[in-house]
Amino acid sequence: MHTARIQNLVRKLQRPPSGDNVFINSSYSGRVFVADQEEVNRICEEYQKLENKYALFERMFLQLFLEEEVELSVHFGLDNLNEEDLRKDQRFRTHVGKFQRFFTGILEMLSKGPEQTDNIVQVLRIVGRQHGNVRTMSFTAEKWLIFKNVLLSLLCRDNSERSSYSTWSKFISFVIYEIKDAYLEQVRHARSSSCPHIAELMVFRRPDHRTKSICATKDLLNNK
Repeated sequence: MHTARIQNLVRKLQRPPSGDNVFINSSYSGRVFVADQEEVNRICEEYQKLENKYALFERMFLQLFLEEEVELSVHFGLDNLNEEDLRKDQRFRTHVGKFQRFFTGILEMLSKGPEQTDNIVQVLRIVGRQHGNVRTMSFTAEKWLIFKNVLLSLLCRDNSERSSYSTWSKFISFVIYEIKDAYLEQVRHARSSSCPHIAELMVFRRPDHRTKSICATKDLLNNK
């Protein structure tokens, strides 16, 4: 059994510490999001009260493309655009809109309680696999961290939201970890699939009926 499979099995068998308020527990990565219902309700309410969600995510991607992670803009072919042009560019607007729908969707599921948590995990893993199909850029640990910090700073920029900073941080960490886990799984799968298929080894049976591999047969031929 491959090491990755063994590690995945161990994660699935792991149980969160007793006494923790585990709101989401991924059976894939073993990652947990620890929060009580009140904390979850608070961040869901804060997000719902945002008057212009598109503007928040627009600012996030502007900061990423122009300041924090310029490689992203290169991937989208937007590296030669300034802030004003980015705001008007349909490719940029489409990407912002897609992320807004994604993030709004998982927050809506989160607000419906623990019965929706498996669906949240499934959505995150779909997104992770989609990132794994991107051939022009590698999503490193540094990129995930930058993304988290930028998003967290925008969600918690008002003083009134500081009390929920810890919950937002834990939730975004869970989201990114699950996406990253599925992303790495997809990358490993793609790499293994791209390797030439090894022809099935021929099996030879000697007079004594003991099975020998083709390698052993070559040794016998070479010794003649």
